[in-house]
Amino acid sequence: MRYTVTIGVHEFTVVVNGAEVSVNGRSVSASLRSIPQTPIRQLMVGNRSHCYVMVDGERSWTVLRGGEITEVAVEDERARQLRGVGGGGERKLRGGVVVAPMPGLVLRVEVQQGQTIGPGTGVAVLEAMKMENQISAVSGGVVTKVHVKAGQAVEKGALLVEVLPQG
Repeated sequence: MRYTVTIGVHEFTVVVNGAEVSVNGRSVSASLRSIPQTPIRQLMVGNRSHCYVMVDGERSWTVLRGGEITEVAVEDERARQLRGVGGGGERKLRGGVVVAPMPGLVLRVEVQQGQTIGPGTGVAVLEAMKMENQISAVSGGVVTKVHVKAGQAVEKGALLVEVLPQG
């Protein structure tokens, strides 16, 4: 199966054929497995193991590793062709909102209404699975509303902060 994987502005062509995976034409031996009852995935590349917290969103995956959160879009060949035929155009970011990528407890809110922030600015810190997770804005702008406060429990997908993109 052929996939297009987008991480930030970088796009990769990934072809999966059993345990053989080709990334932009370079073959590697890889496998991805889920840890039951958790959002944790173990990626084996050759003999090296990498663990990620991965939350499936509406149009992308939210991936947490080493305290950094990254949005990763994965589109199979059929969906990509259908989008092309349907005139879907460019993929739009979730612009304007920051949501909880996992259930957790809000430890700190790091922005306030009216504050101007840039892309990647930390807006809140969530505790999930006994780890502190920095939640960052995908795009910059002005914070128009903060929906949470320290000490509040949130579910996956809960609205944390609204941002009005500038420009």
